[in-house]
Amino acid sequence: MKHTHRIYTRLGFLLAAIGVILGAFGSHVLKELIGESELNTFDTGVRYQMIHALAIIILSLSHRKFDENKLDLTLGLFLAGILIFSGSLYLLATRSIWGDDSYRIIGAITPLGGIAFISGWLLMFFKGFLPEESKFDDSTSSTQSSSSRKHRKHRSSSSSLEDATK
Repeated sequence: MKHTHRIYTRLGFLLAAIGVILGAFGSHVLKELIGESELNTFDTGVRYQMIHALAIIILSLSHRKFDENKLDLTLGLFLAGILIFSGSLYLLATRSIWGDDSYRIIGAITPLGGIAFISGWLLMFFKGFLPEESKFDDSTSSTQSSSSRKHRKHRSSSSSLEDATK
């Protein structure tokens, strides 16, 4: 496993664990401190963090099936999306606790995180994130096909020879 993919895998697990912690924190602590609308905003951040943490884990563990450059870019976009989108939602949802309304400006960057998420998914869709056939697979399948053809040809010529000698 490439070193960066190992890092992304571990980071994905960490982000998923943090997502579970934040979800529990929201359900048990924040519900007493913030309004329902803010709690929904917080939960949206948790949901998107969990979805993309799992996507980071799955993609980084299956890295051999994908183009390295596209995979690294997608993983980076998902990470940026978690930090910008989910992070800004956490700050926006809890701004009443901090007593500082300056966090409202953070709402302006939230869509940038969403764009990072969308870009990562679209990159996977449009730029060949379906598993590519490797040269090994191609040579193996063509070797097998060639071998199968030779075996069939040998069998048919053997049976023709047997028929001719009868």
